[in-house]
Amino acid sequence: MCCYRRLVLIFFCLSYFLCGCISQQATVSSNDSRRYFEDLSYIRESETNFQKEEILDEVYTLDTNLGLNNKIDSILSIIKSEVKENIYTDGFTIQIYLGDDRGEAENTVEKLFELDSLIESKTVFTQPNYRVKTGGFLDRFNANYEFKKLKKEFPNAIIIPEKIKIN
Repeated sequence: MCCYRRLVLIFFCLSYFLCGCISQQATVSSNDSRRYFEDLSYIRESETNFQKEEILDEVYTLDTNLGLNNKIDSILSIIKSEVKENIYTDGFTIQIYLGDDRGEAENTVEKLFELDSLIESKTVFTQPNYRVKTGGFLDRFNANYEFKKLKKEFPNAIIIPEKIKIN
């Protein structure tokens, strides 16, 4: 008796599943055979022509009255030439100070200059902190060599991966 109930239950589940999987076709009535179509291209053309004329008038007035196009072109050419000259690669710097006190950052730079006058340092202000960085090393070994020297005088120094400018 239990087996019979299981078979009936499986039969109903399969029939329900199969009925749900049958694709339904969309019905088309005879009145829907015509499709709606309206040509609005004549309206669109006049709007786009009007917009083009308006934009051209604005460019002409800017060019003749203010000479902005020439100024903008010269500025863009300068920016492009500077971007082409500056090439960056992955490298490392040593950060010897991080804090919100500007005086302390300046003292750190002076102390670094007294330690070795040939080492270049860079002070960067990213609100609210001042960062004093030195060096631009292409590999971690050179950075680690200088880091060991600076760690004695600056115990908070760390090596930071950074983009290095190549001349």
